[in-house]
Amino acid sequence: MIFTNSLMDLHSVGRKFTWYNQRSDNPIHIKLDRVLVNDSWLKEFPDSFYSLQISSCSDHCPIIVHSGMTNQVRHRFHFKNYWTSIDGFWNILLKAFSELVTGNPFPHLCNSLRSLKASIKSESWSSYNSVSRHMDALQKNQMYLLERLHADPYNTVFNLSLKDVNARIAVFSEMHASWIIQRAKVKWLKQGENDLKFLYGKIRCRRGNSNSVVNLLASASLPSRSEVVSTITQHFWELYNPPHRIIDNLGMFPVGSILTDFVANDLCSFVNDNDIKAVVFMGSSSASPRAIKSFFSKGYMPNGVKHTALAIIPKHKNVVNISDYIPIALCNVGYKITTKVIACRLKPVMPLIIENNLVSFLKSRISTDNILLASDILATANRKGGAHMFCAKLDIKKAFDSVNREFIFARLIQKGFPSTFVNWIKMCISDVKFSIVLNGALEGFFPSTAWLRQGCPLSPYLFFLVMDAFLNILKERGFIGIYADNFNLTHLLYADDVLVFGEASSHNCHKLASILRDFGNSTGLYVNFDKSAIMFPKHQRNQHDICQILSIHNITTKITYLGIPLSFHRLKVEDFLPFMDCINNKMNGWKANLLSFAGRLQYLKFTIQNTISYWIRGSILPKSVCKYFKKVSSRFLFFCDSSQSKKLHMISWDTICRPKHKGGLGVHSINAIQYAYNCSVIHRLYNNDSPLSIWLKRKYSSP
Repeated sequence: MIFTNSLMDLHSVGRKFTWYNQRSDNPIHIKLDRVLVNDSWLKEFPDSFYSLQISSCSDHCPIIVHSGMTNQVRHRFHFKNYWTSIDGFWNILLKAFSELVTGNPFPHLCNSLRSLKASIKSESWSSYNSVSRHMDALQKNQMYLLERLHADPYNTVFNLSLKDVNARIAVFSEMHASWIIQRAKVKWLKQGENDLKFLYGKIRCRRGNSNSVVNLLASASLPSRSEVVSTITQHFWELYNPPHRIIDNLGMFPVGSILTDFVANDLCSFVNDNDIKAVVFMGSSSASPRAIKSFFSKGYMPNGVKHTALAIIPKHKNVVNISDYIPIALCNVGYKITTKVIACRLKPVMPLIIENNLVSFLKSRISTDNILLASDILATANRKGGAHMFCAKLDIKKAFDSVNREFIFARLIQKGFPSTFVNWIKMCISDVKFSIVLNGALEGFFPSTAWLRQGCPLSPYLFFLVMDAFLNILKERGFIGIYADNFNLTHLLYADDVLVFGEASSHNCHKLASILRDFGNSTGLYVNFDKSAIMFPKHQRNQHDICQILSIHNITTKITYLGIPLSFHRLKVEDFLPFMDCINNKMNGWKANLLSFAGRLQYLKFTIQNTISYWIRGSILPKSVCKYFKKVSSRFLFFCDSSQSKKLHMISWDTICRPKHKGGLGVHSINAIQYAYNCSVIHRLYNNDSPLSIWLKRKYSSP
């Protein structure tokens, strides 16, 4: 009934579970109670949410439904893609940029954009409400003309007027669909105008996430919007302005691989028009940029170009604290083009100076290779007794948000980067001021002395340089990793996801604890031991001693790394239940009921199958799990409900998975995905020098 009526769970804040059996010997916590609403409710109360309170005398948590804050705020300026179809827009654009450039081009660009923004806002078509009003007026006129034509069907004036009105309605309908598609941010849906109900649902879900932090504080103890804004701004000001840390112990970190003079000089070579053009055309077709070239020749960027809006996104559905939110930097286009040019020069040299244990954002380094390597080594170690070793997953506190910039600059120089190149990076990431996006409006304006912006093209590569120092100090201090089949492994990294393998001796673990402490003091990156986990082979005796030394108290038999479980033992079907539930949840509910058949096919190809493909690349799926995916995918495509089992399938799933020119719909079968990935692993085995290929060659003696 829930899915049939397209009901959805209203956005919630507070506790994760709503029911507790009140037993100490066999406690059960589960979410039984929800607030379900339909599309009409969300139209009437778009900012509504519910909060889960602490239970005092019942098994169930009290639920309070909130209508949301009623304060009306002025939304920040958004570029609307449909403006490009309006003739008046191009006249305003040409006028804003027709003035002769004098002095530095970057400030001139900022002034021209500011003038363009003011001119656009003065036009009636700048607001979507104007499009909506025109649509309503045209539809009323259409109805009037149809009524008159019913009485006088051969009236030439009415027929010509109706033709003109229909043409104008088509234009405004296209504008309406363009704005809804742009707001929903659903890139996989090619013909979004055919699934506007689904897109409206996505917009409302995204609105709940973006308002989550405001709702959390409003449901607690802060009744007014000004108090909520002040609390959020103060939290992020403190996060991005920690006490100044002097880097006086950089010498403890081994340099590792450094740049050659030839490569270093090439980094600072002249930036020409083709370099900038290549970067611009890397982006989306709905995004666009002399100011960029002036930066690389003069090394100056106005502070206004670096000003950044922060979108606050919850890490998970049930957040209980403001620290459970991730700030995503919404950098402007001019800044992104500049930093992308620098990042494009950094990218090819990073593999020369970064250990191959660190993957992500680098060519030929794939995250799932780390998962395959870790799972195979753990299985091999377990078959050979697995004695005296451990595997720990380390959670770094606010990794991008707390990294020390001074350490980054010192590390760049240490690695042999030219001073000119380092100054470019300094100019881009220093003296940055932020505003926070709350309910669509920009609030606050504060500086920062630390962190890397998530959303800046430079941030991943600069973070790699910091983590490279961690990898080198592990080697330099003699930390002992797992040794199997003449292959030694101490760590695997994907950005800030750290997996450490080591000999389970007190002496070795004291080394690791000392390394983590010194690394945190120098870089600002500290391990959150409460969220970290460790696992041991079955017969490891000194588990509690090791945990005491490392301050990790979460002992487990299975660690989730990059979303996929790892264990010393073979994974069972039960270990894949969270994955199966995830796929089932993606298929059920309002998504399936609001999508057309063509929309469901696109959703299946580009969302569901991408998720399945990731798990196939990182693990060996049991046959029963593969059969389950075939079953629910077929039900979802034909019946809008993956739980529907009584209806007859008129076309077999094998036929659906055929190419279109052979009578199918071009959906990839699980066997085809598995075969393609196996071939890609074999190709990388012979062509890449990654840890996975080295391990496979040594273990299986491949020719």
